[in-house]
Amino acid sequence: MSIRTDLQALFTSRYQLHHLTTRTSADFVAHLKSKIGLIDAASEKYIDESRQRDLSIKFHWGHDHDFGDGFALAGRMIDRHIYLLADFVEHFGLPRDLRGKRVLDIGVWTGGTSLLLAAMGAEVVAIEEVVKYAETVNYLAESFGLQAQLKCYPESLFEFLPRFTDHFDYVIYSGVIYHVTDPLLSLRLIFSALKDGGTVFLETYGCVSEDVICKYEGPSVVHAGKREDYSRGGWNYFVPSPRCLAAWCRDAGFQEVKVGPCSGLRIQGSARRTQFEDFCRAGLSRRDCR
Repeated sequence: MSIRTDLQALFTSRYQLHHLTTRTSADFVAHLKSKIGLIDAASEKYIDESRQRDLSIKFHWGHDHDFGDGFALAGRMIDRHIYLLADFVEHFGLPRDLRGKRVLDIGVWTGGTSLLLAAMGAEVVAIEEVVKYAETVNYLAESFGLQAQLKCYPESLFEFLPRFTDHFDYVIYSGVIYHVTDPLLSLRLIFSALKDGGTVFLETYGCVSEDVICKYEGPSVVHAGKREDYSRGGWNYFVPSPRCLAAWCRDAGFQEVKVGPCSGLRIQGSARRTQFEDFCRAGLSRRDCR
């Protein structure tokens, strides 16, 4: 059995309607159905919702999930939660057995990766800056009896991470770094939040180049979808080449960095903190960053 098949089976078997612990199947299904397609900007407390991305205004399900008994939700990310963690296990050293490990999952949408990490045994802290999605992750965790194992916080990583020092064994930073305005600072905050020996597993939209460059798109660039359906995708900032991503990691302090090629405009990699050390602070946007 391949690791991808193994993780798919683990995810599917663990999160079935017959495993609900705090709610009836009928209530659970009705609640999730009520969320899909909901247009809600008020809960996010934006000053001007017209300037925000569609996926933050309208509720879209994140990852494919078959809950059994005829109830399944198709996610915009399809099965990315499965194959990304499988790739991290097979190629970058993420353990298959995460019992006793603290894992931070950044930018989790409706929680596909977070739920799978919990099924693999991890104690999971998740962050998702869109409030409606963070609430859904916590609803799922509570429904399946994972309150003590999985908790999602509706915060920006820049606000959340400074509260943790030498805390996590692993960090999953997938599909996020090209969406943030300060990628180097984000990596330094992750570096500080990891323990010595801890590793961040990276996946990002990337550009094909042999040079140490990143392409700037900016939040006005939209790649797909319709305005009237609130289904557009885009809102990217700095899109790195593989060598640029590796340089970001090394400059943030990581001592062991492994970055793969840009394949299908995506890059995967890992960066390990062998020991804590300071880094260059000239021009740093947050002077209190450890």
